[in-house]
Amino acid sequence: MTSTTRSGEAALPQSAEPERLDGAALVLGYLQARGQAQGSPADPGSAVDALLRRVQELEARLAELSTAEQQAQELARTVESLKAYNQQLQETIRTLEIGFRRHVSEQVSPDQLRLSLAGEPGACPAEASSQAEHCASRDADPSDGSNQPPGSASPPERAGTAESSSGSEPRGGKRAKRHEHGRRRIGVIPRVVIESLPPEVLLKGIERFERVGAEDSSVIGHRRGGPVEIVWRRLKYVAKAEAPAASSGAGEMPAPLPAGGPAVTHELDEPLVVREHELLGIPADTGFKQNPFVDGVLVRYTPGSDAAEDSGGPVKIASLPERPIDRCLADPSLLAHLFVHKLDYHTPYYRQEVESERRGFRISRGNMTRWQYDCGGIAMRIADALWSDALSRSWFAMDATGTAIRAKEKHRYGHVFVLVAPGDGVLFRYTPTYDGPTVAKLFGGYQGTLVADASANHNVLFGPGKAREAGCWSHARRRFFKAFKAGAGKEAVFALQAIQALFRVEEGCALCSPDERLEIRQRESAPLIEKLFAWVEAQRQVIPEHSPLREGLVYLHNQREALCEFVSNGEIPIHNNASERALRRVVKGRRNWLFHGSDEHAVRACAITSLIATCQVHGLDPELYLQEILTVAPSYPLSRILDLSPKNWVATRQRLIAEGRLKYLDLARITGSRLALRDR
Repeated sequence: MTSTTRSGEAALPQSAEPERLDGAALVLGYLQARGQAQGSPADPGSAVDALLRRVQELEARLAELSTAEQQAQELARTVESLKAYNQQLQETIRTLEIGFRRHVSEQVSPDQLRLSLAGEPGACPAEASSQAEHCASRDADPSDGSNQPPGSASPPERAGTAESSSGSEPRGGKRAKRHEHGRRRIGVIPRVVIESLPPEVLLKGIERFERVGAEDSSVIGHRRGGPVEIVWRRLKYVAKAEAPAASSGAGEMPAPLPAGGPAVTHELDEPLVVREHELLGIPADTGFKQNPFVDGVLVRYTPGSDAAEDSGGPVKIASLPERPIDRCLADPSLLAHLFVHKLDYHTPYYRQEVESERRGFRISRGNMTRWQYDCGGIAMRIADALWSDALSRSWFAMDATGTAIRAKEKHRYGHVFVLVAPGDGVLFRYTPTYDGPTVAKLFGGYQGTLVADASANHNVLFGPGKAREAGCWSHARRRFFKAFKAGAGKEAVFALQAIQALFRVEEGCALCSPDERLEIRQRESAPLIEKLFAWVEAQRQVIPEHSPLREGLVYLHNQREALCEFVSNGEIPIHNNASERALRRVVKGRRNWLFHGSDEHAVRACAITSLIATCQVHGLDPELYLQEILTVAPSYPLSRILDLSPKNWVATRQRLIAEGRLKYLDLARITGSRLALRDR
């Protein structure tokens, strides 16, 4: 049976296995034994329940601690991995910092020391270093052995020096790679070298001067079929009395070109060399609007007289062609091609980047964007002058649409306003916001007639002493058309027929003068409008609130005064469709190039777009016009900048040609294009 201990408490049975008993059984056995020892009946009821609950709480707490311990171990492992990654990043940063600093080794090769000792006592270390580099470059080219300067080492000595250098130079004798600065090399595209002679040499005769050198400046132009490398070679001349005696062969000139044009039969690996003064000319008709050059053209503009270009020094050299961007790789012909293809043909720069790479020379989209930004500043001068001139008209039309702007935080929307001045131009302006103060800033103070949509943002422009509002019947018809499609039936048909009759009257008097058009409108359109508005007032009393026809009736009722403005003014149109069509240029563009880089980029893009759209109003070739303007505008007086607008450009071009300041270099004559032979 059970045995008792010295304390009087019952002991556990000998045959029991404590490790297999759970906590509740142990507690129950303990309570029974204690009750028997004390002589009282065991009542495990409430006490056992309390102990069981306590045991369960302890087991749950133990499980939570186990889970927390596992999470702590995982966090410790994560911290260790982050520390290792942080250390790796710090090592990478130190490596990059060393590379950015471009640490220059202070070791001096034995060759440089030997040459310094062999030089003159007063020679500076910089001269010795330059001599060492010169000798090292000669050692690398064995073909220079036949033309050694006095005092240089003989070929055996140079060989021995090279061997000793290779044995003592660090890194196994490999020469450190020299960092290449400047522009990258031009790809596989046609190359033309255009030689320019100084004006004084051409004026006094080339036989009185002697050539002493040349300076080359390479740019990328555009012609029919792709890019072309243009090398402007400016020849240097001095008078024969001042020519140095050692200039052997310096006065040699390339053979003259044949009378029929440049020779096309030249070696494939050699560029075509032509002389600028032999090919410069002007078209037979200087008032052309479309491009008369079948292969493209290079525009040459001289801001001042030829005498002003002479520096007065002994060396005579021609000036570089006028460029819109200083030290830019792109010629105005290429810039005009890129801008027209993006802003008129809606071809994004990343597509043009792929196209240029396939044609032999890759132009990055980053360069194109920067070029557009810089040239947009030039276009803004002309666009601002056109905008101020348009606000002096008796009437114009306007509208607005949205465009996306790429910002650092998130994309946001700006707004592009369009101003259509028939006969003058189509102008675009960008603003970050579209509200009353913005509209007042753009068109404030105007007192003529403004054809616009019924937007609440335009209300600030109209009123006593301000502009008069003219509505758009196309917007009014659109609401009844939607109601007809929604099943409005006979009610919408009456309004559509009345508005169609108004448009037929306008079609009949489209070619009439403003006075004749006003007389026709008052005789035929006014009775139609009276009947239409009488029907509108009657239908507003019976048409329910949520009917599809209700919106059109309310629009006509609210805009009655603006919609009837055309009956009292024979100049303005009956609709605002011209602005709607002009905004298609922006809508189609944003579907392709998606967004502008910033507000300033959008402002300058609108300036270039204004010139392109205005060119189409006046029948000009926008690509040739932009090429001419980008060549002339940088040095043209700002006080007469309106002369460069598409409206006045043909007359300005004729004046500049007559003054001898504007000439053209036909690429078809240079490259020998057979397309030009058909016109001969």
